[in-house]
Amino acid sequence: MNYSRQTVCWAKIIIFPYLYRFKLLNAMKEEKHRICYMILPEGIREDLAEGLIAMSEEYAVSIVVIPGVNWNDDLTPWPAEGVFKKAKPFGGNASSSLDKLTNKIIPETENRMGVVDAERTILGVSLSGLFAIWAAFNTDAFTNVISISGSLWYDGFVDWMSENIPSPQVQKVCVLLGEQEKNAKDKRMATVEERSILAANILKAKTTAAVSFEVVEGTHFSPILPRLERAFEISF
Repeated sequence: MNYSRQTVCWAKIIIFPYLYRFKLLNAMKEEKHRICYMILPEGIREDLAEGLIAMSEEYAVSIVVIPGVNWNDDLTPWPAEGVFKKAKPFGGNASSSLDKLTNKIIPETENRMGVVDAERTILGVSLSGLFAIWAAFNTDAFTNVISISGSLWYDGFVDWMSENIPSPQVQKVCVLLGEQEKNAKDKRMATVEERSILAANILKAKTTAAVSFEVVEGTHFSPILPRLERAFEISF
């Protein structure tokens, strides 16, 4: 991993710190440090390093990329059938993943960064986008929630949202979806735009947060960097 001298790698967690902001905060102690915790698909992380460094500087936010996730099991709120032929079922282990994130990864990371008071954002893509929205209902840890191509088609999820209340700590929610995602061959996945709209409307009805839903150019989380940049523009 040869990202840049600004990058910190700790316990396989990749941190892109906004260094100038560190200096100001250490001197003044007046602002919360903005940190975005990202759960990204493994195949795209390596290609995004320079873009994430630039975004960290432009939007004055430190970025923490969390690897080592069992994608189909750790990010899903309850078990469900797989979507592709012969695919394994989804494990439904989101609760244990959220517990690890909020009680281990976040405090250890922020302690190592020297951050005492943080304004946190959770950002997910595809199944981790589903996880990000689900987390908004299950923890007070995050101020902002970003779901990019979130798997909001997931069985029973929108119904579950309608029966539960998001955290009052959430101030902004950003949901971005590719314009072609509704054309997925799998019937369950093809409902993603319809259900994303429903999810956004539920959030608007149940919270005072600023909720943004946009359909943008592209397919399932592709192209990814413009989508990340748009999410940051909305959220920060």
